[in-house]
Amino acid sequence: MGERGGIKKENFNSMKTRKIIVEIICLILLLNFFYEGIYKIAYWGNYAFWVKHAPLLRPIWQLLTYIIPVGEIALALSFLAPKFRIKALYISIGVLIVFVLWVMSSYLFTSRLFWPYHALWEKPTWMQKMLISLGLSWLALTALILAKGGLPINRFSSNSLRNKPTNAR
Repeated sequence: MGERGGIKKENFNSMKTRKIIVEIICLILLLNFFYEGIYKIAYWGNYAFWVKHAPLLRPIWQLLTYIIPVGEIALALSFLAPKFRIKALYISIGVLIVFVLWVMSSYLFTSRLFWPYHALWEKPTWMQKMLISLGLSWLALTALILAKGGLPINRFSSNSLRNKPTNAR
C-alpha cells in the first residue's frame, strides 16, 4: 500500500522535493538574469559607457552593449519553459564562468579593473562579484544534478567496471 503508481512513497516524496528545489533555483536564476538585463537597459547610457571602457572588451564593446542585456532577458525567459530549462541551466553556468574568467584575465593581463555599478547594490568589489557569479553557478549545477536524478557516477553499479565473462566460446 506504500506505492503510488509503481513508485515507492519515499522515492515519490524525494522526487517531489528535488523538483521543488530545482524550481526554486530556476526562479532565483530567472529573477537574477531578468533584473540584470532590465537594469542594464534602464541605465543604458551608464552601462554602454562602462562596457566601452572595460578592459579587453574595447574591440567588441558595441556588440556587447546589445547582446548582454538582451541575452540576459532571453536566458531568464527560457527558465519559464520547462522544455528549455536544462539548456538554460547549462548556459547560465557557462555565462557566469565566462564572466569570472573575464574578471580574472582582465586583472591578470591589464592590472586594472573597474565597473563601478551593479544592478543589485552600489559599488561592489570584484571579489564579491566573482563570488556571487560562482554561487549562482553552483546553484545551477545543483539544479542540474537534482533534475537528472543525482550524479552520473551513481548510475553505474559498483560491478560495472569488472571484467565479466561472456558467453563466447
